[in-house]
Amino acid sequence: MKITSFSDSLADYNSEETPVQSLAEINQLVSHELRTPITSIQAALKLLKLEQIGTLSSKSQRLLEIALNNTERLIRLSQILENQPSLPSLAPLEVIEKFRLEKELHQALKQDEFVLFYQPIVCTQNAKIVGFEALIRWQHPRRGWVTPIEFIPLAEETGLIQLIGDWVLRQACQQLEIWQEQFPLDSSLKMSVNLSTLQLSDPQLSLRVQQIVQQTHLNPKSLQLEITETAFLENSPIAIANLQNLKQQGVYLHIDDFGTGYSSLSRLQDWPIDVLKIDNSFVRTGKWNMIQAILMLAQSLNVEVIAEGVETEQDWVQLQQLGCPYLQGYLFSRPVDSQAATLLIAAEQLTCY
Repeated sequence: MKITSFSDSLADYNSEETPVQSLAEINQLVSHELRTPITSIQAALKLLKLEQIGTLSSKSQRLLEIALNNTERLIRLSQILENQPSLPSLAPLEVIEKFRLEKELHQALKQDEFVLFYQPIVCTQNAKIVGFEALIRWQHPRRGWVTPIEFIPLAEETGLIQLIGDWVLRQACQQLEIWQEQFPLDSSLKMSVNLSTLQLSDPQLSLRVQQIVQQTHLNPKSLQLEITETAFLENSPIAIANLQNLKQQGVYLHIDDFGTGYSSLSRLQDWPIDVLKIDNSFVRTGKWNMIQAILMLAQSLNVEVIAEGVETEQDWVQLQQLGCPYLQGYLFSRPVDSQAATLLIAAEQLTCY
């Protein structure tokens, strides 16, 4: 019996005996030929990961994750092929750009294209810097600066968020260690790092955080991990265990963008949180009554509050009158690179003498 290969099938379509009726038929054929073997490979890889994850080295686990991510990419490509009516409309510019960006995202870590910027968090009473929030930026060789809004969802979709998240955490902790050594008077400085929902659902998260904190010689209380309110609401048993372990380590936990996720008071009481970060939309639109209500809620929960999006002197005065203890926003500084952030700390120390 003759075994028909993909090339044989495509040749048949191009032969005189079997004329091509439509380009959509080619799409269907390519999609089928791609998806069938790839799905089998993906299933085998998932089975291997499930059975061998505890015995594989970290390098082997990383290679397995890369293999799984690549099969998922190919399956998505086959789905695009199948859903397009004809080859010319196979890949609109935005689809082509997405796949191109995904490929480049894999290379960005290896080529040191990611950069951390830092935005200060200040005390409301005197605008003294009490910490920084680390914010990732991608210095793309072709497109220039790419914002997290564009590439973080793609990193989550492809599974790269774990690697990128670990890089951000390590870089931020290393930078804080440098600042604490360089400015002993500001040894109480804290560093805030954002976590995605996928990171929070990783069983190894709390262990990796502990290792990075130890390797950078930081006091765990210097590290503040920010999780969006939506991520808290979508918590899983693994996520809850991670939060509890992180809390036991001494790491501070923030609910970011608070006020947008419709949390219930009963659930808030169950979360091991230390700080509520009021979403910047409340300050931007002047919803002072809502902010006052959040401040009262925080007081009842015995947690601190940071108001984001402070851009004017009037915002500052209003939040000071409401009793909000900490602020963050363009009024004090935009996110800046490590050198500029170092100058902010140095300038503040000079004014203390």
